[in-house]
Amino acid sequence: MIIQAFIEVLLPVILVAGAGYGLRRTYPLDMRTINRIVMYALSPALIFTTLVRIEVAGGEALRISVASALMVAAMAAITIAIGRIMRLDRASLAALMLCAMFMNSGNYGLPTTRFAFGEEGFQRALLYFIAQSVLSQVLAIPIAQAGNGAVRGALGAIFRMPQIYAVVAGLVARLSGLELPDRVDALGALFRGVALMSDAALPLLLLTLGMQLAQGAGIEDTRLTALAVVLRLIVSPLVALGIAWALGLDDLSLRVVVLEASMPTAVNMVLFSTEFDARPRFVAGVVVATTLLSLGTLTMLLTLLR
Repeated sequence: MIIQAFIEVLLPVILVAGAGYGLRRTYPLDMRTINRIVMYALSPALIFTTLVRIEVAGGEALRISVASALMVAAMAAITIAIGRIMRLDRASLAALMLCAMFMNSGNYGLPTTRFAFGEEGFQRALLYFIAQSVLSQVLAIPIAQAGNGAVRGALGAIFRMPQIYAVVAGLVARLSGLELPDRVDALGALFRGVALMSDAALPLLLLTLGMQLAQGAGIEDTRLTALAVVLRLIVSPLVALGIAWALGLDDLSLRVVVLEASMPTAVNMVLFSTEFDARPRFVAGVVVATTLLSLGTLTMLLTLLR
């Protein structure tokens, strides 16, 4: 069962990410440009088309989004409590919070969930990812800035992130009853163009994950890295299970939420920590460590969830 879970779900993910890793090691690819393509074009397109097309019942969709938000809040509270007990300095606490609170529910989580639970599970994972994406933009920037005592300018940086506008546009389109996928006029044609970008998102997300891992990173702080790994790969899925039960999620939604919460640290936390000097080498090391170790933890978890 364990080997079957690895082959059916994780092996395709490893193949595509491995291709990205090989490309980055072979050619001098411009990662900033690739990241901007994902951040400013493909990811917003994926969010917008998901909100327009989603077929999950409204109540269940709301509970999944709430579960995603509660996960971030719960991991923040746990990390802050541990940080105070350990008397971590401001930069270390901010870096640890970035590593523990925000998981790679996009690059890694979406394709993994699709292979594990099919299209129905994938739609639920997208709802979880959308909430995570918005929260990471809203919270990660001020957390990273707080690590060096700078909070000025955080609000402006948040509102430059396109995912927030994609959520608003998607909700407006859905609530207005436009039924964009079925239209044959100019609006329908525009939607099909956005949907085409959305279809390109998953493979490029995985390729980008491999490319980012190819940049490599050493372990800067062994003790703190070990703590981050435990928080992200072990504590987080247990917290997610409790939240899913408390919210009364249906069986499939519960499994999707737990799986998404078990993902390694989000790669874009390296970008935030670098931009605002919140121990970027430590964060990069945690991203690599949690991503590699997740191959084992996710294989075992998938065996249980499936």
